[in-house]
Amino acid sequence: MATLFTFPGQGTQKAGMLHDLMAFDIGRQLIEQASHHLQQDVLTLDTPHALENNRNTQVALTICSYAYAEILRAQEIEPDYVLGLSIGAFPAAISARCIDFEHGLSLVARRGELMAQAYPEGYAMAAIIGLPVATVSVLIDEAAQANYLTYIANINTETQVVVSGSNDALDYLCKLALQKQATSAHRLNVNVPSHCELLATQAEQFSHAFEPIPFARPKTTYVSANAARVLYPTERIRDDLVHNMARQVHWWESVAMLKERGVTLAIEMKPGSVLTGLCKVSMPDTISVSLESENLSNLKMLVRKYG
Repeated sequence: MATLFTFPGQGTQKAGMLHDLMAFDIGRQLIEQASHHLQQDVLTLDTPHALENNRNTQVALTICSYAYAEILRAQEIEPDYVLGLSIGAFPAAISARCIDFEHGLSLVARRGELMAQAYPEGYAMAAIIGLPVATVSVLIDEAAQANYLTYIANINTETQVVVSGSNDALDYLCKLALQKQATSAHRLNVNVPSHCELLATQAEQFSHAFEPIPFARPKTTYVSANAARVLYPTERIRDDLVHNMARQVHWWESVAMLKERGVTLAIEMKPGSVLTGLCKVSMPDTISVSLESENLSNLKMLVRKYG
């Protein structure tokens, strides 16, 4: 038996998520630490208006999900594996003790700035549900022939694919997907075209931010959702985080691999429950829960029984 902590990506952010942490001693301490390090009151980052900014969203998500992992640890709920989707890879790496909290925040802030500067408007991501990856690839080729360029960004399940591109291109592709009887095809609450070649230049620029940052071998097993592999060497984890924004997310393969490794309990950090839903699809025999809907006492019982 093994326990997995999952850390959500952009699109799950919600107003007030940092203020909710103030109910916990650890939450208050981390809010204060983050505010001091970033030289701003981070409690101003979780308003609806502030969360329209890419940097603010990424910083807020990192603080939020890492804080909940620490809150669980204080209750003696420990993970055997950590896995983050997109920006969630950073709080996962912090939680695994690969990098410390403050260095992680500096990297996340820079990541958000680079991504926002590259695509301040007109680009996004969309989810296509109900079609296999091969069909979506054919539709992407068809859209490209009409000069609408889109890219597969995330393979979340066998029939849930996330694509990146311009707003117009995504709208065109979604229309094609619905004509092919997709269950759903819609844009996500993400205003940058992540996990594709459109951010390759920004990933290279981002690499310079890592030069002064010390990395350590993970104390909790770190799983890359881009590589769908367990990573131990610090150089590989550093590379994973540097290029995270421009590489495809293979969530389905990652979860399938963890199922084979004996994961019996998956706990999703706040905010949201998107990853819990994906885990339930990909490993139905595993108990998958979200902190959005489970209280600490029930989690302790689940860990004793399944973790």
